[in-house]
Amino acid sequence: MDLDKKFGEMAFNKRMMRERLPHAIYYRWKNAIRNEAPLDRETADAIAHAMKEWALEMGATHYCHWFQPLNGLTAKKHDAFLDRTDKYDVIQRFSGKELIRGESDGSSFPTGGMRSTFEARGYTYWDATANSFIIDRILYIPTIFVSFNGDKLDKKGPLLASMGLISEHGSRVVNLFEKDEYTYRMKPKVGLEQEFFLIDKRHYDKRSDLKSIGRTLIGAGAPKGQEMGDHYLGGIPKRVMAFYESVNEKLWELGIFAKTEHNEVAPCQFEIVALFENANIAVDYNQLIMSILKETAADYDLVCLLHEKPFAGVNGSGKHNNYSLTTNYGKNVFDPGDNPKENLTFLLFLAAMIEAADDYAPLFRIASGGPSNDRRLGGLEAPPSIISIFLGNDLEEILKDIAHEEYHAKIEALPEIKINSLGYTPRDSSDRNRTSPLAFTGNKFEFRMVGSSMTGADANIVINTTLGHSLRKIAERLEPFAEDEEALRKEAYTVIAEIVSDHERILYNKDNYAQAWVEEAERRGLPHYQTFFEAIQALKDKDLIKIFGDYDVLSESEVEAIYEVGLESVSVHDFLEARTLMTMLSKDVEPAVVAELNDILNVIDRLKNPALEERLETLNVLLEELLLRHKKLKATYAKAKTLEGYERAEFFEKEVITQFPHIRKICDELESRISRKHWTIPTYEDIFTGLN
Repeated sequence: MDLDKKFGEMAFNKRMMRERLPHAIYYRWKNAIRNEAPLDRETADAIAHAMKEWALEMGATHYCHWFQPLNGLTAKKHDAFLDRTDKYDVIQRFSGKELIRGESDGSSFPTGGMRSTFEARGYTYWDATANSFIIDRILYIPTIFVSFNGDKLDKKGPLLASMGLISEHGSRVVNLFEKDEYTYRMKPKVGLEQEFFLIDKRHYDKRSDLKSIGRTLIGAGAPKGQEMGDHYLGGIPKRVMAFYESVNEKLWELGIFAKTEHNEVAPCQFEIVALFENANIAVDYNQLIMSILKETAADYDLVCLLHEKPFAGVNGSGKHNNYSLTTNYGKNVFDPGDNPKENLTFLLFLAAMIEAADDYAPLFRIASGGPSNDRRLGGLEAPPSIISIFLGNDLEEILKDIAHEEYHAKIEALPEIKINSLGYTPRDSSDRNRTSPLAFTGNKFEFRMVGSSMTGADANIVINTTLGHSLRKIAERLEPFAEDEEALRKEAYTVIAEIVSDHERILYNKDNYAQAWVEEAERRGLPHYQTFFEAIQALKDKDLIKIFGDYDVLSESEVEAIYEVGLESVSVHDFLEARTLMTMLSKDVEPAVVAELNDILNVIDRLKNPALEERLETLNVLLEELLLRHKKLKATYAKAKTLEGYERAEFFEKEVITQFPHIRKICDELESRISRKHWTIPTYEDIFTGLN
């Protein structure tokens, strides 16, 4: 692959626009996105024509307005460029009007009650800051999605609004201290790490749970799981390497900087990482990455599992959200520099993040994902569902020194490391805590709670909005001192000290996985929502959600819609898991036990073996208990189906799903006692060795 020629070949990016647009048109577009102003019709028509001509040359036949509804997935409707004239002659048509706005029947998408089924009309509007691209002869136009009345029905609209908010108020703070260049815009830069599992399709096809819900509801541990740690950063299997090469080729053609790929900790678990992009672009690219991972896997008789916890007893998958914030001239405000204690820009933005995460911890928890991520969080390989911040020893010492007069920071220079033939190498003072849900890592924050199957939009909407709110308060506090540099610096340190003193409870630099932290967090008064269902109830707190309305990110009715969609996702998720489990019990597990019992009965009279009789009795007792548990599950499931809304979701969470661990324990015990002849469900051992 000639990367220089192929990279970005299928993207209508800035380079392509410079080549194909008249100079004046290109700069009108650039000025429009820089100032967040609408495009005039002449400019839109010129861009649409150039985009159409390029797309036709690349083999495209259709276009679509690609959007991200409230379910966190993506959606599109294909329209052909093909049209006809008044004389019924064939013509290829695509206007500025069609580029900027599309009309979609979105009645089947979740709207949280904001729109009835008969109110089918919805509109998509072009995100002019994002590249259009071609996949499978279709021109994709990234868009936002709104109702006929203008209600936001997607993830991108609020994300773009939140980006505008943090740009406005972040710029105010930067311009108080950075005098060499003027900041007129700030962009949140996001890098998303995507973890996933790859398994052989033949094993996938034989498991109803993987096919229906993406995770195993039963399954005993394999003889060898991740105990030896030999998978992590180990040699990538040849089959997977071929898969990666194909994925990279597709991503590079789209102009996506897929940079890093490696084995993750669990067997069959892998990761791919893209370089930092503007938050909205990063989210778009991550959605494409997830789609391409799944589609490409099929070409190699593999299945890509994006579920957060497909297998019990081994690590689950996350989507780490790496977040930084840069000015229009490229300054990263989270870069501490050589002397962080004197870097007031850095310290103020750091303090703002601390305040935001503490004041709005429930929103951070909600943004981490849906009910499937509940299976991962707190599972000894992922942070618990308690929001805390890790800054590293040095930064925490500096902040305590600023906040408390009696405190004297104890910062010791780290010794250099001697390596033969390389001499001495410096130690990095920004240590790392992989157990923290929100960790400062050198010049960025890493939000590790986001689920692998989730959109990255929610996390960045919350970070942008809450951080922007804190920055606005800081700017209002400091701007009256703008003309007096000494007074400004003094007031800035006072603000930092107050924030640290008020929000110190959220700082934690030890093991977040340990039970001791759960107990300590409770003592500190930090919220602990163990399930997504519990967390989303916080959206009913008008004082908490007021922040979205204050900055026109989300209206109260739009937040209510998000709550209703979240509630529905809990019910649907739990409903499908329960129905799948009952199907497997009836069609796989119970028949396997009966067949095993029958084999034993056929020989027991002839052998008169006490050990065999004991085995028979054990299996029979387990089967009896399983049948009783199955009967109870059926009854509670039937009752859950009669309920609606909150009551339905609550009943599923508290009465139905809580039965799963008991049933699983029995099934896993049976699996360990039944022959391969009768246990036809692929085991963890089968799956974990299937890529070799």
